[in-house]
Amino acid sequence: MKQVLKIAGYTWAGACLAVVLAMFIGNDFFGRTFASTTGITVSPRFSGGEIVRSVDHGAYKTVIHRPVFDGLLGERQEGFIQVEWQPVTAFPPVIEEGIDVTADGKEDFTLRLDTVAGTGVLTPRHLSVIALEMLVRVNQGWLARVQLRKGAS
Repeated sequence: MKQVLKIAGYTWAGACLAVVLAMFIGNDFFGRTFASTTGITVSPRFSGGEIVRSVDHGAYKTVIHRPVFDGLLGERQEGFIQVEWQPVTAFPPVIEEGIDVTADGKEDFTLRLDTVAGTGVLTPRHLSVIALEMLVRVNQGWLARVQLRKGAS
């Protein structure tokens, strides 16, 4: 009887070790599969929201995301819009670009990015634009988040 219990114990330990190794090795696959089957998505507050427009300038391109006001239990009064600059060949020393958030044909703000010094200046042209929240270098490009106020006209 003791021999049978020993064999069962070692078999159980071996099976547990095999499951742990399989889970460790396949962690990325299992995680992606679980996320895709449940419909879980990355929060727009983390990802910047969906891309609404991309403008090709030749040497670089500008990617504009949708304004994000998403909150846990509804929309917030303050949010942001994310703008990215991605190099195609090389960045010019200074990028100055007007962005239309409200889709009324008028620029709501202008961003001036000094790619050499790594500084940015925001010029608001609409009441909904509050401030430059963040300007960071990512990979080879630049990313800016501009704070917005919802419903300001």
